[in-house]
Amino acid sequence: MLRIRRISAALTAAGVLAVAAPAAASATALVTISGATSSYPLVQLLAAKYVKLHPGKIRFKITQGGTTVGLSNVKNGSDTIADVAQEPNSTDAGLVFYPIAKYGICVVTNKSNTLGNLTQSQLTAIFTGKIKTWSSIPGATATGPIDVITRTPVAGVLTSFKSLLLEGKSVESSATEEATEGTMRQQVESDPNSIGFLSNYQADKGGLNSVSFNGVACNKTTAASGAYAGVAVFFEVTKGPYKGAAAAFIKWIDSSAAAHKIIASQWIPLPKA
Repeated sequence: MLRIRRISAALTAAGVLAVAAPAAASATALVTISGATSSYPLVQLLAAKYVKLHPGKIRFKITQGGTTVGLSNVKNGSDTIADVAQEPNSTDAGLVFYPIAKYGICVVTNKSNTLGNLTQSQLTAIFTGKIKTWSSIPGATATGPIDVITRTPVAGVLTSFKSLLLEGKSVESSATEEATEGTMRQQVESDPNSIGFLSNYQADKGGLNSVSFNGVACNKTTAASGAYAGVAVFFEVTKGPYKGAAAAFIKWIDSSAAAHKIIASQWIPLPKA
C-alpha cells in the first residue's frame, strides 16, 4: 500500500552535499537524502536552514541521481528520505509520500529561437518525433532539424512532463538524454536547434527562451495561479511513516514560516490542509 500524507502539527548527478552543524559528528543525527535533481536546490536550501536553526543536533548528506534512484535507496534502506518529482504509482508500495511544494515544468528553446507558443498538438508532435523540422512550427526562428533533449528514465520530472504536457506519450527514442537539470540547461543553451523542458526554477534563471503552452506562459506566477497546465509536486518520501530526525525535518518544512519563505522564493508553497 502506498500513501500520500499531508504533514500534521545539485552538483553533478553523483554529487554530494553535506550540510552539517558545527559540532562533533557523533553528537548529531544523520539524515541521508537522495533523488530528484529538480528538487535538489530546494531541499539543499531547506536542509541548510534547518541545520542553522538546530545547531549540533542534525546533519544531512544529500545526493542526486534521479527520482527512481532515490526511491530505490529508500526501499533498500540505504537512505532515509527520497527526493521525488513525480506522483506515486503501483511500484511504490510501502512508501509514504509527503508533499512539500509544487513546481512548473517549462518547455524551453535556445534563446536565439524566440518561439512564443506551442499548442498541445504541436508539443506532442515535436517530442514524439512526428514533427522534425522547425520550418513546420509557426513562430519558430530556428531553421533545420529539431533537436529534442530529454531526461534519463530515472528522472521524475520526465514522468511528470509526459503525464501533464505530453498526453501520457513517450519522448522519441532518438532524443538526447541528459542526467540532470543542469546538463539539460547547458545542452539547450549550446544548441540553437534544441528544445527541452526544465523546472520553473531553472527556466526562470534566464538565458533560455521559455515557450508558452496553449497560450499560457510558464513561470512561477502562472503555475501558482493554476493557469499553467504543467504543474507537478515535489515529495519527501520515507519507507513507512516517517520517524525520528526525518519526521522532525519534514514536519518543519510543512509548518515553519522559515521553510515557507524558502519555498515561496522560487517554488510554489502548498495550501495549508
